Amino acid sequence: MPVDKERSCIYRLLQSARRHRVRLSEFRTEFQVALGYPGTELEDEIAASITKFSKRASGICTPVRAEETGLVPSGYTVESDDLEGDIDIANLDFDTCPVREGDGDWVSGDTMMARAKQVKAIGSLGFGKLVLDKQKEGKDIIPVELRGKVYILLTRTVLRRRSGSRCVLYLRWDGKRWVVDVYWLDVYFYRYVRFVRSRELR
Repeated sequence: MPVDKERSCIYRLLQSARRHRVRLSEFRTEFQVALGYPGTELEDEIAASITKFSKRASGICTPVRAEETGLVPSGYTVESDDLEGDIDIANLDFDTCPVREGDGDWVSGDTMMARAKQVKAIGSLGFGKLVLDKQKEGKDIIPVELRGKVYILLTRTVLRRRSGSRCVLYLRWDGKRWVVDVYWLDVYFYRYVRFVRSRELR
């Protein structure tokens, strides 16, 4: 089947699935059965491609592992990398600060990391790559009004330098674009840093 005709066919199948509110997992199974040989390598590959296409069309993205981003600085190793799974990039909240009322102006790295887990913060290095990739496409994941005002913490990936020092990375606005930078865990985290969360968890 020609590529354009195949894409058109897949698109019509997806539209039909959405109209009938068929879940992706159910659609995948039904598609495999319709092909006549469910579960074989070719059908799995086609079904996986349809699922991936559908996710992207609906704003669902899946971060890759830190080693695959090309963003790990030279001289650093990945100590931990807790991937989020599928993320709805249209349903993100950037308002949560690790510094709470009564804390003063800052908290320690240990406190910040503990609170990131408490609020189920999103933010692996893979998520950071998503932000940068969408930026290259002219799309903003981080609200425009936050440019130059906050640092977006990527707490799900922890890096270690040869010296033993540990850090997370963060996104900051450099005046023209969002870039990734290093934030050491043995320094203070101030009120201008933010977690990323799903709005559904607020």
